[in-house]
Amino acid sequence: MESDAGFLSSPVGWGVAAVLAGFALVAAAKLYGLLFMRWKTPFRVGEAMHVNRAEVVEWSNGEGLVSAGGELWRATSADNLAPGDDVSISEVAGLQLKVRKKRN
Repeated sequence: MESDAGFLSSPVGWGVAAVLAGFALVAAAKLYGLLFMRWKTPFRVGEAMHVNRAEVVEWSNGEGLVSAGGELWRATSADNLAPGDDVSISEVAGLQLKVRKKRN
C-alpha cells in the first residue's frame, strides 16, 4: 500500500507552489500600487505643469537649461538670453520648453 505524503513531497509540487507564490506577490504589489500610490504627485508635463515663469540656468546658441517648477528643463528661444534671466514659457513641446525673455 502506497502512502500519500502530500502535494509538497515532490520537487514538482514545490515548483508549482513557488510559481503560485510569485503570482500572489505580483498581484499584491499591483494592488498596493493601485490603492496607495495613486495619491502621489504626478509628473507635470505639458499643460499640467501650471508654471509660466522660469529662470535661465545655462544658455548658449539659442538653447539651454531653465529652472521651472523646481525642475531643470531643456529650452529654446529666439531671444538673446543669459543665466539668471527671468523668462516666460510660451510653449511646451514634449519635454522641451520654448521660452521668451520677460519684459518689465
